[in-house]
Amino acid sequence: LSVGGSGLSPSVFVALVDALNADVHPVMPSLGSIGAGDLVLMTALARMLTGEGEADYQGRRMPAAKALMIARLAPISLAPKDGLSLINASAVSAGSGALAVTDALSALAQQQQAGALTMEGIGANRTILDPRLHMARPAAGQQQAAKVLHDLLVRDEAPAPTTLQDPLSIRCMPSIHGALIEAIGQARQAVEIELNAAADNPLVLGDDELVLSTGNFHTASIALAFETLGLAIAQCAAASAARFIQLTGSGRNGLPKYLSPVGGASAGFVPLQKTVTSILAAIRHKANPVMLDFLPVSEGVEDHATQTPLAVAKCAGMIALWRRLIAFELMAAAQAIDLRDGFTLAPHTAAIHTGIRSLVPMLKEDRPLGIDAEALYAALAGGSWPA
Repeated sequence: LSVGGSGLSPSVFVALVDALNADVHPVMPSLGSIGAGDLVLMTALARMLTGEGEADYQGRRMPAAKALMIARLAPISLAPKDGLSLINASAVSAGSGALAVTDALSALAQQQQAGALTMEGIGANRTILDPRLHMARPAAGQQQAAKVLHDLLVRDEAPAPTTLQDPLSIRCMPSIHGALIEAIGQARQAVEIELNAAADNPLVLGDDELVLSTGNFHTASIALAFETLGLAIAQCAAASAARFIQLTGSGRNGLPKYLSPVGGASAGFVPLQKTVTSILAAIRHKANPVMLDFLPVSEGVEDHATQTPLAVAKCAGMIALWRRLIAFELMAAAQAIDLRDGFTLAPHTAAIHTGIRSLVPMLKEDRPLGIDAEALYAALAGGSWPA
């Protein structure tokens, strides 16, 4: 709205800003938009400003009129075009997309940490991070991912690798993470364009004294970007799950079977392989596209849609599930390191290991590990991750 072109009354725009600054937010439905503008969802915002519907005020849900009164704000009266200007926007798609991009960047950083710790725990061959290898392939995301992993593992004297070639989930980490970096960049660009766009319909061209019909509200680029981002997340999640299986299997690279320090009939980490597989299945299910699932509505006038809110929402759900896999990988990698007697970590991976152990102890004998995984996930998702 601040870009102009909507024909919104200045007083209504000020009321919207005042409500935001006063921590008065509309209670909005999560379903109802097909991505041709978020009209149905945005009506909750317009109603709240007029004192109708419900609002969230400082974390409490209440009637909108009461929230405005407590915040010492007056309900607005709508002038011509104001109602349409408030609802004819893709603010839900753009806003939730911005939050999802932020979450994806945070989860990616945590995934890089988990991947680096796995390389330490499994004794991976670090030559895959040689900058010369990645300069040979002009893929900016891959080069960036490789540099981050390299920097996390850098030390004065690197340990000798235990293998010549590691499984692809380890060896191809820069490529997999690099593709995600590129996908996040595309999603961010699509969201930033929408956040800075005049997307109302009709659009008021004040300088030319014209009001013209437009399709600027259509968010196909955001939907496509988040469908792509979801697939890239699924790729990273699948690789993380594969590394967990490698770590917790039958003793790769000299590690004890199932990462159990006692051996024998001990189950160690192997029961969690089923949980990891289940989470990955849920991620893969959400990776299926939704942007092509629509029907003609409004007597055939709106015969195309993007399902952008659904695409963004399922992507956000994938990020939450992916963080759970990251938590499992961190747990397994830390256990592998603890079982390597006399092994010295790089400074950065040592800090990651310390962060894990501040939340969950080493597995010394079989115990339920769900509580540990939940504690680690809560730290990763809640902003209290110490590393």
